[in-house]
Amino acid sequence: MTAYMRNMNETSQPLTAARLKAATDALYSEFAAPIPPMIEGCPCCIDTRGVDVLLTTPLRQLTGEQLWRYITGAFLTVGGERDFRYLMPRIFELTAFDVLGEVPDTQIVLGKLKLANWQAWSTSEKQAVEEFIDAWFEQTLAYDLQNEDDDWVSCEVDSVLCGASRSDIPITSWLKRLQSPYAEPVFNELKIRHADGPPPFWEDASEGLNELVAVLR
Repeated sequence: MTAYMRNMNETSQPLTAARLKAATDALYSEFAAPIPPMIEGCPCCIDTRGVDVLLTTPLRQLTGEQLWRYITGAFLTVGGERDFRYLMPRIFELTAFDVLGEVPDTQIVLGKLKLANWQAWSTSEKQAVEEFIDAWFEQTLAYDLQNEDDDWVSCEVDSVLCGASRSDIPITSWLKRLQSPYAEPVFNELKIRHADGPPPFWEDASEGLNELVAVLR
C-alpha cells in the first residue's frame, strides 16, 4: 500500500466507524418495538434454541453466544418475522462489530433478510437497513485495508457482498468503490479468492455472483 493510500485509510477509519455507529442507532430507533410475547418454533427444536433468554434480557445486552442458536435457526426451525425484526438491530450490531467470532457468518446473518421478506417492509425501514449495510461495507473495507500487508489481505468485504446478494440487495455501487485505486489491495484479493470458483455461500446468490465475476474479469 502506498503512503498516500495508507494515509487515506487512516483518515477514513474514524469516519466510517462514526457512520456505522450512527446507522446502528438509527436501526434501533426504526425497529423499536415491544418485546414479543413468545418465539415459536419447531416443537422438537425450540427447547434447544435457548430463546427464553432472548425475551428476558434487555435487547442491547444480548450476547452473540445467546443469539447464536436463534440466528442459525431463524425462519428454518425457530422464529418468524415479528421476533426477527425485534432482534435484528442487535444481531446486525454484533455481526458488524464482531471481532471474536461470537456470531454466525455475515453471509448467514444478511441472508435472513430475504427470509424475513424485508422488501415488503416500509420505505423508512428499508432505508434504515440499506444505510446500515452500506456503512457496514465501508467499515469492513477500511478494516480490510488496515490489515493489508505484503503477504496477506483480509477480505471481509466478500462476506458483506455475498450476504447482501443472498437477500437480493444490489451490490453495483460497492463494486464500483472496490475498483478505485484506494481499494486496489482488496480488489486484487477478491480476484484471488474467486479464481477457482466462488467461496461458500455464493451458490445462493447467483445474480450478485455473476455481477461480481464480470467485474473481476
